[in-house]
Amino acid sequence: MTAVRRAVAVGAGAVALMAGAAGSSSYAEPDRDGRRVFTIRSPEITESSSLAVSTTRDGLVYTANDSSHAATVYVLDSSSGAVVGRTSLSGVEPVDIEAMAAGADGSLVVADIGDNNSDRRSVTVYQLEQPGRGGHEVRPDSVRLTYLDGPHDAEAVLYDAGSGRVFVGSKQTFDASIYATPPGVFDRDRAVLRPVAAAPSVVTDATFLSGGTVAVLRTYVGGVVYRYPGWQVLKSVQMPPQQQGESIAAPPGGRVVWVGSEGLYSDVVAVRLPPLAPKGANPKTPSPPSPADNPPRPTSPAAGTDGGSGWGTWRAVGSVFGVALAVGLIGGYLLSRRDRTTR
Repeated sequence: MTAVRRAVAVGAGAVALMAGAAGSSSYAEPDRDGRRVFTIRSPEITESSSLAVSTTRDGLVYTANDSSHAATVYVLDSSSGAVVGRTSLSGVEPVDIEAMAAGADGSLVVADIGDNNSDRRSVTVYQLEQPGRGGHEVRPDSVRLTYLDGPHDAEAVLYDAGSGRVFVGSKQTFDASIYATPPGVFDRDRAVLRPVAAAPSVVTDATFLSGGTVAVLRTYVGGVVYRYPGWQVLKSVQMPPQQQGESIAAPPGGRVVWVGSEGLYSDVVAVRLPPLAPKGANPKTPSPPSPADNPPRPTSPAAGTDGGSGWGTWRAVGSVFGVALAVGLIGGYLLSRRDRTTR
C-alpha cells in the first residue's frame, strides 16, 4: 500500500468517525427489512441517477441515463422493473441529465444540471407530460437557468407545481445550497437560480414526499429531511448501503421513499423514514411560497443555533470534514516517513 493510499485510508477513517459524531442522526429503517421494490431489468440503463414515481399513471416509474447518453426517458413498471416505454426528447442534446421530478400537475421535469467541472454558463430543465407505456417522441418545454453566484455541479431537482418553481440542490463538499427559480419558471426562456437554504454535502438526488410539505435530499450514504416551504431541518437520516446511491423517489402516501443506485441491473429499495414529529404533535400548516422573485440568501445563524435551516449544522460538519482530511494527509505523511526510515 502506497503512502497516498494510506493517507486516503486514514482520512476515510477520520471521516467515518466524523459521520458518527456529527449531531443526532436518526436511522432510516428499511421498509419490510429493506424490501427490494424492483430491479431495473434493462441492459440499456447503466447510469440511473434519477428516479421519479408517476403522479398520474399508477405503477409507472421514470429514470434516465446520465452523462453523455441520449435524451431518453425510460418508463419502468414498478412491479417488475421492466422497461415498458421510452420517450425521446426531440431537439434536446443533453450534457448531463442527472435528475427528474414528477409534478402534482401531471408534468415530468427532466434536469440537465450535471456540471462536474463547474464551468457551464447555464443549465437546462425540461418539462413534458408524464409519459405512459410504449414509444413516444415529444418536444418538451425548456428554460435555461443560471446560478446567481456562478456555476455549480448538481444532481438533485424538486418541482413545486403549485408555485411553478424548480429547486436545485448543488453537489458540493462545502457550502452546498438549495437554489430556487422564480415562480412560473416554465413561462420563461431564462431564469436565475438563487440560494434559499443550506444543503447537505454531496447531494445526489431529492424528492418531495406525497403531499408536498416534506422534502428529502439524499447523499451517497444518508440524507436530510426538510419541512417545505420553510426549509426547516426535521431529521438527518442514514440510508442503507448501495453500490452508488444516486436516486430517491416517493411513492404515494406514508413515510416511505425508494432509493436507487447506478450500475447495471441495479436495485430500487424501499426505506421507511423515522417519525418526522413527536407523537401527538400537531405541526402548524406551512404558508404557501412567497411569490417574490428574489428569495433571501441563506445566512449563518448565531453561534450555538441552527436557525431552523440547518445552515449552522452543515457548516460545522464541513469544518469537521476539513479537520478529518487534514488528519488523513498528516497520517499518510507520517506513515511514508516511517517507511523510508525503516528500509
